[in-house]
Amino acid sequence: MFDLHEHSLVAWTARRNVIVPDLLQRRYLVRYLWVWSAGCATGEEPYSLVIALREALPTDPPWQINILATDINRRFLERAREAVYGNWSFRETPPAVRDRYFIPENGRWRLRDEVKHDVIFAQLNLVEPTYPSPQLGIIAFDLIFCRNVLIYFDDRTMQQIVQRLYDALTPGGWLVVGHAETHIERFRQFETYNAPGTVLYRKPLQAPPFVMPSTNLPALPLPPPPSPPVLAVQPPTPMPAPAPTSAPTPSPEERLRQARAAADHGDWDAAQAYVQQVLEINPLYAPAYYLLAQIAEHHGRLEEALADYRRSLYLDSHFVMGLIGMAGVAMRLNQMDTVRRSLRQAQQLLEQCANDTVVDPLSGGTAGDLRSYIALLWQQVNR
Repeated sequence: MFDLHEHSLVAWTARRNVIVPDLLQRRYLVRYLWVWSAGCATGEEPYSLVIALREALPTDPPWQINILATDINRRFLERAREAVYGNWSFRETPPAVRDRYFIPENGRWRLRDEVKHDVIFAQLNLVEPTYPSPQLGIIAFDLIFCRNVLIYFDDRTMQQIVQRLYDALTPGGWLVVGHAETHIERFRQFETYNAPGTVLYRKPLQAPPFVMPSTNLPALPLPPPPSPPVLAVQPPTPMPAPAPTSAPTPSPEERLRQARAAADHGDWDAAQAYVQQVLEINPLYAPAYYLLAQIAEHHGRLEEALADYRRSLYLDSHFVMGLIGMAGVAMRLNQMDTVRRSLRQAQQLLEQCANDTVVDPLSGGTAGDLRSYIALLWQQVNR
């Protein structure tokens, strides 16, 4: 069910006088939010969050919202990605809100693409210690919704999950749980704020940043990379024919190189198809969103390109190519504050690299090359 009626927790969180005013104050300069819907089921919650935040945040200048939505159930995630819902899902949604964000389709309702693209879906088991993960972008959230999930676990498991959610928040970030899941002792490391029907939890602003422990943790349960073919052990005599082996599935990096090659030859449809294959393997792969942004920019879809550049940076805040790409498209959109901020951040990251360091493996671009390009962009900015 979409949680968008006037007195819903999602709407309250987005509109009233606690979370959004705090985020507006702290995130005003960057104007983007990184949100996690943990236990998203078939997608109603993350899409409700996008809509509620769009309704609550200022539009001039616009804010960028991106939501990571995870669930353990693959079938639920497939349905969520389709973003098509029946009337029952809107039983407590005002018709005006439904009509603004959904398109009628064969007796059902399809979410508009500009909202759908704000959500990234991935499979994740909250019980497994695969998060937080700076490498996978599961870190530094401004807001986490984890409602009516914790009640299914025993106390020890619940405490471990709460600690990982705490670690995954940026200092000052907010956690929202179900009304039956609040507990003073369980959330003792958080600041608490009363809200209708529940308690809101905030990670203290002075909390130290999360540091990845030295122990090796298992990887996020995304589809595994291909294993090399196994060769049968052969006796010395007689020598049998080797067992047939199938070609290994290309890795995300190989698929992305194919996408880059297709784009370089002007075959943008093939490039798009390759990138989609990459995201099916790993939906949290920052360079894939960078190439999607370049494809969108080529076709003149500048707002879409800007959103994809930002997605690449949410997943990897040190992704220099994403910063440079975002600066370029923001310049075309005359969003000069974004241009200056992106160029400064890219310069700071490149200061740590020698001139011959390869920063963009796909093109072979070095830190020196990118410094020269940034200097040209600054000349255009300062005209």
